[in-house]
Amino acid sequence: MMHYYYKAAWAVIGGTNLPQDAQSIELYRSEQCRFVLTNSPDILLADIDRGSAVGRLMLKGLIGQAGDADFAVALEAEVDEIKAERAKSVGAKTVLVIEANGEIYSVIKEPFREHEGFIVTFDAVNKQDVARIHQSEIQAMKLAVAFESETPSRFASLAEGTYLTNEAGKIVYSISFTMLGADMTVSRGMSAEGADRISERYAMLQSAGDLESVERLFSQMSDYGTDRLKAFLSGWAALEILIAKAFKTYEHAFFSPLANAGQPMRERFLKRIKDVMKDKYRLTDKFLAVTSVLFPDAPDKEIEEDFKQFSKLKQLRDSISHGDEFTERDLPVHELAKLLRKYVLAHVATPTQPYAQRIGD
Repeated sequence: MMHYYYKAAWAVIGGTNLPQDAQSIELYRSEQCRFVLTNSPDILLADIDRGSAVGRLMLKGLIGQAGDADFAVALEAEVDEIKAERAKSVGAKTVLVIEANGEIYSVIKEPFREHEGFIVTFDAVNKQDVARIHQSEIQAMKLAVAFESETPSRFASLAEGTYLTNEAGKIVYSISFTMLGADMTVSRGMSAEGADRISERYAMLQSAGDLESVERLFSQMSDYGTDRLKAFLSGWAALEILIAKAFKTYEHAFFSPLANAGQPMRERFLKRIKDVMKDKYRLTDKFLAVTSVLFPDAPDKEIEEDFKQFSKLKQLRDSISHGDEFTERDLPVHELAKLLRKYVLAHVATPTQPYAQRIGD
């Protein structure tokens, strides 16, 4: 077993951003994981930038061909190039960074090359396995950050890397042989209160326990490299799963106002209706029931608009699945994301207490 460090970064596109002169904001910290919003990711990503630079120099055939002094100069230049490329991609956008660590089985082979500050070897660890360890945390945090704005953010991958440390604490870069082989968005400034809401929202999502598939699908939807059709289908699947799960949670709360403990026959009748209708509710029926429980005080006009939007999205999804023609650029991805945001926030705020105060609206 060896200790690993995993880092990754994404540009936050639309939704929210830090003022250019703002300090980094730590959104969450545990012994194994930390999330940070920043305008200056280079310091946080320095170790994996160096690992990426080593891999790029290997591709260029410069490792093993030059002396230590020449290699150090080439390495520094490659790191500078990586940072410049990232800065060009980021522009004025805020960056979300994860720093994670843990123990994993690894086999250190004979070092390809050892330097003063690090060791280079081959295939010492499966980096995909490391990334998978933290996928649920990443997906939950992306959703927590994206839902800070009414029109949820999207995310563009900027960097990802893993390295190990040996018993002496020296960094070990494991080079894999496989390595050697347009929307308009509006952002608003991040406040301290907004950062607190994201942290609280992340904790709520992590404790909900039943939203892993929703978080995974939203993460696919929010990937900036995802085409609009895939984004729409992923988002709809997330919303459909959410409504199905929420209905199971809130079915009793929906029927309870109709029951009367003083009228056993009424309670028996309602129980009979529920038994007969079990597994026969349409998705739109479940949506109406969930809506009535999650938003008991909402104006009728708001409820009607939500139902119209949901019905329109469902009709479009059904039309696509039946092979009807559609125009990809016109798919209502943003509208779908906004509706998904509204219902996820209400659900995680009231998982077992339907009338509790909601957070993040």
